Amino acid sequence: MKRFYVPPECITGEEATIPEEQRKHIENVLRLKPGAEILVFDGNGKEYKARIKTLYPSISCHIICPSPNSTFDRVNITLVQGIAKGEKMDLIIQKCTEIGISTFIPCLTERTIIKLDKAGAAKKRERWQKIVRSATEQSYGTIVPEVTEVRPFNDVIKGLSKQSLNLIPWEEEKCQSIKQVLRKADSREITVFIGPEGGFSEQEVQAAREYGAIPVSLGRRILRTETAGLVAAAIIKYELDL
Repeated sequence: MKRFYVPPECITGEEATIPEEQRKHIENVLRLKPGAEILVFDGNGKEYKARIKTLYPSISCHIICPSPNSTFDRVNITLVQGIAKGEKMDLIIQKCTEIGISTFIPCLTERTIIKLDKAGAAKKRERWQKIVRSATEQSYGTIVPEVTEVRPFNDVIKGLSKQSLNLIPWEEEKCQSIKQVLRKADSREITVFIGPEGGFSEQEVQAAREYGAIPVSLGRRILRTETAGLVAAAIIKYELDL
């Protein structure tokens, strides 16, 4: 059954209105007609079985019943991602949404290549949030992750929560693996820092350590920025969320 994101404010009583931006996909790609049964979810954990009523002037649906969905996550993972260049950031956000990241914090670091002014950062954030919504639809998630505004690395580490287990994978860490730290963890709130191309500088890692982050190893191989976050999230999910 096809599945669509509908903002909470577009669901009232037994009626739901699918955003206009999805019309092309519904009409031209999926070729859905009035009477077709679909799933709609509000991004806050609620999902419903619904039936399309009209395609014009708006795509309106009648809600048939709530749909039980057991894809909730037992651990909340925040990914602080050094902004990667080109389409790498899109890939990171898409795949990490599929695996279950709860929040993305795009981060400017010493080795960030891409330069963003305020308008450029806002435009990127809007694009990334659309990717998150689409990936949540595809992966049968019920809660749409948040993509925060772009933030400097130092601002992020200063705001680290003491209730969160804060991990910073680093290629120079040889003694402590992420698995060892997770197996001692008593928190279900995890924050993971991933550097951009070139990784974090030693000064950044030490600064993060001073604010409570724990340097860990992801293994003997050096991973690309678009791979490291996905690997870290997969390890966390395996250790804490199965």
